[in-house]
Amino acid sequence: MATRCRRGLRAVLTIAIVLAPRSAGAQADATPGPAARARPRIGLALGGGSARGLAHIGVLQWFEEHRIPIDLIAGTSMGGLVAGTYASGLSPAELGELMRTTRWDIMFLAEAPFEHKTFRRKEDARAFQAQLDFGLKGGFTLPSGLNAGQQVQLMLDRIALPYYDLERFDDLPTPFRAVAADLRTSEVVVVDSGPLARAMRATMAIPGVFTPVATGDRLLVDGGTLDNVPADVVRAAGASVVIAVNVAADSETLQTPDDLFSVLGAAVDTMMTAATRRVLARADHVIDPDLTGFASLDFRKSDELIARGYKAAEAMAGTLLAYQMDEAPYEAWRTARAARRRSELPVPASVTIEGVSAREEAAIRAMFERRYIGRPLSPAALERDVLALSGTDRYEVVSYHLDAGPHGTALAIQIQPKSYGPPFLLPALDLRNTASSNFAANLRARLAIYDTFVAGSEVRLDVGVGTNETVSLEFFRRLRPSPLFVAPRAYFLSSSINAYDGKVLLAEYREKRTGAGIDVGVTMGQTSELRVGYDVADVRVRRRVGEPALPEAVGAERFASLRWTFDGQDRAVIPSRGVYLQSGLRHYLATPDIVVAAGGVRRQGPRDLTQAEARLSWFTSLKRRERLLVQLAGGTSFGDDAGINQFRLGGPLRLGGYNNDSIVGDNYALATGGILHEWFRLPDMIGGGVYLGAWMENGWAFRSRDPATYYGNVSAGFIAETLFGPLFLGGSVNVDGGSRFYVAFGSVLK
Repeated sequence: MATRCRRGLRAVLTIAIVLAPRSAGAQADATPGPAARARPRIGLALGGGSARGLAHIGVLQWFEEHRIPIDLIAGTSMGGLVAGTYASGLSPAELGELMRTTRWDIMFLAEAPFEHKTFRRKEDARAFQAQLDFGLKGGFTLPSGLNAGQQVQLMLDRIALPYYDLERFDDLPTPFRAVAADLRTSEVVVVDSGPLARAMRATMAIPGVFTPVATGDRLLVDGGTLDNVPADVVRAAGASVVIAVNVAADSETLQTPDDLFSVLGAAVDTMMTAATRRVLARADHVIDPDLTGFASLDFRKSDELIARGYKAAEAMAGTLLAYQMDEAPYEAWRTARAARRRSELPVPASVTIEGVSAREEAAIRAMFERRYIGRPLSPAALERDVLALSGTDRYEVVSYHLDAGPHGTALAIQIQPKSYGPPFLLPALDLRNTASSNFAANLRARLAIYDTFVAGSEVRLDVGVGTNETVSLEFFRRLRPSPLFVAPRAYFLSSSINAYDGKVLLAEYREKRTGAGIDVGVTMGQTSELRVGYDVADVRVRRRVGEPALPEAVGAERFASLRWTFDGQDRAVIPSRGVYLQSGLRHYLATPDIVVAAGGVRRQGPRDLTQAEARLSWFTSLKRRERLLVQLAGGTSFGDDAGINQFRLGGPLRLGGYNNDSIVGDNYALATGGILHEWFRLPDMIGGGVYLGAWMENGWAFRSRDPATYYGNVSAGFIAETLFGPLFLGGSVNVDGGSRFYVAFGSVLK
């Protein structure tokens, strides 16, 4: 990775500092001798360089247009991906289209894409919006990389699927070598046989970013630190003319290191530069594309990078055209290469599942058997099912391939469980200013334990400390084989509530709820859940600041509930599309009594109170970088006095021009509409989009016996999706001329 990208990751990583190492190999433009005219065996060595490696496609395109054959190809890191894909038979045009249509926003996710998660994992992602999880299997454990490479693996599996019975990479349409490094022996590993997808995945396993690839006694990672431009590998494989493409020669001007990470990075760069110089000496010609201005994560600029690679090859036309073939021989060569390309897939006769327990294996195999045995294989459908399996978040990588056997072809699903869990620990830090000078700070964690006591169960333990205190425990048990479940729970919640008279703060309260409940429900696929439940709680609302004459509340609360949630969005923070709906109905059999301590007055809380509330969020993309946002919400107490269970408004996207909790009512309605523009993106492995937005909020709140009061405001803000959670900076101006400015971090935009 270029130094610029390395600096962006230095707070998280110490060893993933190179995706596009520098090199200083001088270009060797030796004029080919008679061997060139006698049709030498031409080999191409493609160097590593992350996104900058897309320039290799432009070089391949120039070679094709000028009838220069490639008889052997090898690559490291991104050069390995391009080389392996080309070797499988794809043309440079097809390679360019593949890179152009790849969803780079999910390619580097550390977990399954949100839209493919199971419903409960979507709940986790919304409640804990940091893209981090930790394992407690055998003690507190970190993952072996920020990214297990699930999306990369699916791309490679799709490319390699037709070559399931390949014995050697020499039998590909173009002979291929992948270059990796063995962490256990510190040796260069040249992969020339075995599963094609695994070879390409190994050469791209950037230390600290992607998890290593275990094969036999080896633990393979990106070979860039030892052999970033494998000209020596191409020469050893039998090429008589070696042409190397070095996409890292001008990655960035070296600067004097001024801190620990800079020194470490400079030291690694120096070692890699020296190694690259040595291997480039084995090349007959070196193509150095001018990639100034391109960063190592500029994957979305594939067209521009391809054009730079093409231009670099064109600049060496005087040298390279010595290897040009006449039209008829070249067409014959290309036809022979195309004839070796495979596209047809056999119909699976069986399914094998590897890497999981016998119980999991039986359930997963039954699902894939129903869908694929005896039917034409659809890679698109297969990838959807693999993503659904990875959406449980139990596995690091789920891959697929075909196996040839004596009784027909088997569809093989390989599953690599997460080595560090379960149990899993999800962290969250929430910061938010509740007034001009007051901040609420909460540190939360969720412990998820699977298959506790019985298979198909899950324990959720939530703990939070800070302004709000939380301890809750839920035992979730699916009643297989049906989609029904039962979920008993117990909880303690302590939170702050402010009481206002208009703009004037009257009192600060502390509300404590200690209770238990049970739900029975049904999960409908990945998007929907319906629950029916009953809760009993002891509620105490005590005044911390305020006049003694102000009321408090104490007593039992009992209610039955009906809740339906639909989650059809494609992201937890800023979706590009989809609807999210939360709706609920509660019937209170008892609510806490209202107590005025100064006068000893105690008034019974409402009985037989029914409330309904619904919140809807809808996003759609107007263009690639614009999001249209619509949010609707409403609640009613059906004409009754709700007591302490009134609805509360105020704060970001809940009438942000007004203080938190300053608007209360037995009934309310809220409508918000706005637009968000993706200003730029953080490096994919440490975050996502950075958005600028503006929206208008309109609301009404009123007591059941009073007329509705209108509240409105205009808001604007800045939202950044980071690895540790969203950051929000924004302000609102209301119709009365009041204003609020917000600084928030964490799960504050739900």
